[in-house]
Amino acid sequence: MKKSKWVTSGLLTATLFLLGACGGNSAASEEKGTTVKVGTGNDALPYAYLNENGELDGYDVAVLKAIDEKLTDYSFVLEGADFPTTLSNLESKKVDIAAYEYEINDERQEKFIYGDVGYSVWDTYIIFDPDKGETYDTFDDLAGKKIYVTTATNQAVMAEKYLSEHPDAFELIYGEYNNEQIVQALTSGAVDATLGPQYQLDNWNESFSTSLEKGSDPVHNSNAFLLFNKKADEKLIEAVNTSLQELIDDGTVKKLSEQYLKGDYVPK
Repeated sequence: MKKSKWVTSGLLTATLFLLGACGGNSAASEEKGTTVKVGTGNDALPYAYLNENGELDGYDVAVLKAIDEKLTDYSFVLEGADFPTTLSNLESKKVDIAAYEYEINDERQEKFIYGDVGYSVWDTYIIFDPDKGETYDTFDDLAGKKIYVTTATNQAVMAEKYLSEHPDAFELIYGEYNNEQIVQALTSGAVDATLGPQYQLDNWNESFSTSLEKGSDPVHNSNAFLLFNKKADEKLIEAVNTSLQELIDDGTVKKLSEQYLKGDYVPK
């Protein structure tokens, strides 16, 4: 088995300085081989976040580490950032790969290369608090309402696309990817709805003892995929895709989903 060591810059600043790493959150492998810079989140529990030791952790991070363990010719160096910055770093080639629950949309397909293997289900539903007296199944049902979205996410993009075709149909309220903030906005009535997958609904109701509900059908169907920048080596892409598929086939990704997401949200 490949031996990897994952560290944070706060604990091993000197080591990372020698490696030429930069930024407040990163991880590194001691293995020789081609170094691959991988962007992920540092603020999105449980997908990609900083744990109590200041280390990158979460479902996406664990999947990346599992892939890295299988690769014999590459060594991953993780760099944590918020969602928009991670995408920006991928576009500017500061990182080679990004993992942050990226769904498929047209803009990203033009800018990046999607991995072939989905590793979590991200069918998007309208989520709301039924105690407010209304339910929403489609974007048409949201006329005159306030909708919470996180900047640069696919949920923001799909809502913005609908508004481009139906001007002033509803108001978008932009905020951070912060579970507590989103749930508080819903339950207080500050917003009428948000957009998210089944996992997110389950997580919010369990974590905050709420009874939020979702629309009858998803407003968008997609899985989450790894993204590669346009300059990424084809051999690297193939090696990563192959390793991820093997990890799904042998049940590793399912175990990580159950560990971090408290359920099996791996695409079938």
